Amino acid sequence: MTHKLYFILLVLILNSSVAFSRTFDFRFSHCYTDSSKPQNDKDSLYCSDGPVIVYDSGKIINYRIIPDGNSFKSLQQIIEKSGKLYCFVDEIQQSFSFRLKDTIIADNSVYDLPDKMIIVSDIEGNFKGFQSILKGAGVIDTGFNWTFGNGHLVFVGDIFDRSPNVTECLWLLYKLETESVQKGGKVHFVLGNHEVMNLKKDYRYVRQKYFVNADSLKLDYSKWYDRNTELGRWIRSKNCIVRIGDMIFVHGGISKDFPYTEYSLDGINSCFRDRIDAELTKDGIRNDVFIGRNSPIWYRGIADGKMEQNDLDKVLSTFGANKMVIGHTIFDEIKYLYGRKVIAIDLEHRINTENGFMNALWFEGNEFFTVNDRGIKTLLK
Repeated sequence: MTHKLYFILLVLILNSSVAFSRTFDFRFSHCYTDSSKPQNDKDSLYCSDGPVIVYDSGKIINYRIIPDGNSFKSLQQIIEKSGKLYCFVDEIQQSFSFRLKDTIIADNSVYDLPDKMIIVSDIEGNFKGFQSILKGAGVIDTGFNWTFGNGHLVFVGDIFDRSPNVTECLWLLYKLETESVQKGGKVHFVLGNHEVMNLKKDYRYVRQKYFVNADSLKLDYSKWYDRNTELGRWIRSKNCIVRIGDMIFVHGGISKDFPYTEYSLDGINSCFRDRIDAELTKDGIRNDVFIGRNSPIWYRGIADGKMEQNDLDKVLSTFGANKMVIGHTIFDEIKYLYGRKVIAIDLEHRINTENGFMNALWFEGNEFFTVNDRGIKTLLK
């Protein structure tokens, strides 16, 4: 037999071995076999998901997909408001529990400065990375419980799209919000463009997994976050801009052309929330000052260095702020911009997670640091 034939046989044997291995590991790893592909790759795999809590004719229905031997099963159950709910995360083979909130009210727009804060953005369904940075920084323990005392966790938008665990990331933030208040702390969920896209039924970045799961649950994906769902109501209570102490937190940024002198922070957030369920054409959405391409959730001019320093200073002074923290635009590291007036915090979190690390912004003692998933803090320069 020639060397060429030996080579062909070897390739066939290796391919068969790989195929067998993937089949053998089907139970949970099949949801993640495409992690090396681009983040917007649309897998079509049936995985665990939920809870999706729907209020229907006086009943509370829990839709979820859970592990069942070597596969999964879809469940629809009527539940009580006071009952404990469970969220299973395929990627890490763990679950956490929580209870539904008694009431949901709109967040404030202004808060006093706490002693310490951790600030992260653009997790985009990457639960493993989100968990690792929160655990490493001492925000949660191994059971996903709040351990940050009176500290604040600030999430600066884009928990939705691209990665496989959006639902699980949302419920973790939801759970921590309740627990943080009980300990004197706070969770801030500042909405980004991907939250609004999903609420406005713009699904261009949603992974196919969610549509497959929606079919299995017999609950169209368009109904997962509407006003009759717990997560839909909760997300609609959130802001697009928050001031904590003398710092503004906003997903994209505030353009000089935004009518910032005409609105208070409360006014901006109220108008923003009004737009979520307003009937608008595509052009209307694109051009709207509160949710459109140049709105606080989309604007990239600051991150791209296209805004003049004096225009930025005017925006900050109008809102009584000295700094602005933004996500939305990816940088290779957390960094100061505009003479240390802006901090850009969006990083390649999925790639970083796959490479074994995560970073976030940390504030303490009137100084900013970067913090990694091992809790190591480095002064931001």
